[in-house]
Formats: sequence, structure tokens, C-alpha cells
Amino acid sequence: MDSGNHKTILVSPLEWGLGHTVRVVPFIVKALQEGHQVILASDGPSLNFLRYRFPDLFWIRMPFYQVRYPDSGRFFRKLIPQIPGILMAIYRNHQQVAEIVAKYQINEIICDHRYGLYYKGVHSIFITNQLWLKAPDGWSFGEGFIYWVHRLILNRYSEIWIADYAGNQNLSGLLTHPPKLPQNARYIGPVSRFQGVVAEQPRYAQPFEVLALVSGPEPQRTIFEDLLKHRFRKNGTMSVILRGLPQSSPDKTPLIVQDGSILMIDHAIDEHILWYITQAKEIICRPGNSTLSDLMWLGKSALLVPTPGQTEQEYVAGHLESGGLFRVTTQDVL
Repeated sequence: MDSGNHKTILVSPLEWGLGHTVRVVPFIVKALQEGHQVILASDGPSLNFLRYRFPDLFWIRMPFYQVRYPDSGRFFRKLIPQIPGILMAIYRNHQQVAEIVAKYQINEIICDHRYGLYYKGVHSIFITNQLWLKAPDGWSFGEGFIYWVHRLILNRYSEIWIADYAGNQNLSGLLTHPPKLPQNARYIGPVSRFQGVVAEQPRYAQPFEVLALVSGPEPQRTIFEDLLKHRFRKNGTMSVILRGLPQSSPDKTPLIVQDGSILMIDHAIDEHILWYITQAKEIICRPGNSTLSDLMWLGKSALLVPTPGQTEQEYVAGHLESGGLFRVTTQDVL
């Protein structure tokens, strides 16, 4: 971002889980510090989070396709019939961004995995942690062609920011280090929401051992949470579950419930989340890029539980486990 001239910047993360959303937080903070005007655009829990985090910013509801996730691990089969709806949502978002650019005189667009958010004459930035798209077992023969198509799509953006390290020691392996990078791509390193944040102990905090960071879209988010609660109740571990459920309004107070040995928190401010992560003896979480970036930033390890059927999470978890950085288990074993 150019700090020399004050701009109006549209920031829009994909709303499939909060991972894409928390990753844009440092860029919003930096833009505001530089005196730029920021307009938020998203929908669902993603927009709720941004409104909670930045209550004074103007926001626009920009719905995307509400993808239906399976209860089992057959995500790829469930996704194929939804592709026409996803493509239509991208087209509608592209139309809407044209209206927003004209109405609010947008100078720059920053989106996280939001296809369609580019406009001729406006500097557009696409943030990603997945250039190479992993296919399930038996379909890997098509990955090269899919990446070729993906590169053509990404060429419509002014810049591609890759949220990973450039070298061999990286978070995502082939996903962020394909055989050939798009010409407009550059590595920006893992992006953590805790950059510049100072940990603060919540007044309701109690001694605990295990912290579970629950994230991702439904129904797998709830399935993961229920499995964790069953495990913690069974062994009586003093634990905290951060449920990843931001309130629909910045004025509402997140729900905090003590359930035996488990403290369940719907949502918390960054300072409190940072305190829990730094104090935890053990952390259990999904291997989403934003969560992994936060843990790497803080020098913390964790037990990773990939979302069943999400090939990119399964691949990244195996990549990190082979490097000795994290431990991995499957959801059915958990």
C-alpha cells in the first residue's frame, strides 16, 4: 500500500470460515494508520467479525455463494454440483464491485480469495495461500491443468500476495510453491493478526491446560467442537474452547459458558486470544493458514486435525508434520 496519497480502499475477504477474514486485519490496521479510508465488504460471520473488530468503519454486504459442506469427508464430490452457483456468485460480485467503485471512488481493492473483485483502472490485490489446488486421491492427474486455468484467472489482478515464506522452509509446500509462479505474484510471508498486539489476561480467565481453536465452515465446525467437548469431559482436562462465533453486532457481548472443566468462549478480542495461546500447554486446531501463521509468529506448536475431505488441509498438515513442526491426527481418531 502506498502511504503517500490518501486512498479509499475496499477490503473484502471470502466468507468461508474466518481464516480469510482474520488475515486481512493487519492490512486494514496498516491502511488506517496511514490515513486511508477503508470500506469493508463481506457477509455472514466474516462481516460480523469485521464489524466487531472495526466498529467505526463503513461496511457493505457482499454475499458470496453459501457452499454446502458434507458431514462426511467427501467434500470434492459435494463441491462439483455447486460449481455453477459459485461461478454465478463470482459474476455477481464482479458486477457489484463495479457499482461500489463508481459510487465510492475506490482507489484500491484488497481481497482474500475473493474471485471477481477486480476492476479496470483500479489497483487490485489478491491475497492467497493456495495457488496450486490439491485434488483428492485419484484425481491428481488434473492438478496441472487446473493450475494453468487458475493462473489465467489470477492474471486479472494487479498483484498476487502469497501468504507464505519464499524458501524451502515454508508453511504450505506445493500449494504456495508451484512449478511456475504467476508473473504478478510475490511472497509476503505468513500474515498474523497478532502483529503489534500485546497479550492481556481476561478478567474471567482461570487456570487451564489445553486450548482448542475451533474454526471453519459448518457443519464441520460444530462436529469438531462436539468431538473436543466429548474428549475434554472424558478426561476431565481443564480446557478452553474458542468457538470462532463472532456476534452479529458489535454491540453484543460474546457468550462465555463454563461447562464443567471446559470454558467455552464464542469470541474474544485479539489481546485475550493472544493471552490464551501464549499460556496454553497444549493447543488443538485445524491446519488453516491463518491459524498456522499465528502459531508460527508466536513460536507455538499444536496438534493439527484437518477438516475431513479438505485436501489442502490434509496436505499442509502432512507437510508440516514431516518437517517436525507439528503433530497431526485425524478427526475420527480424535
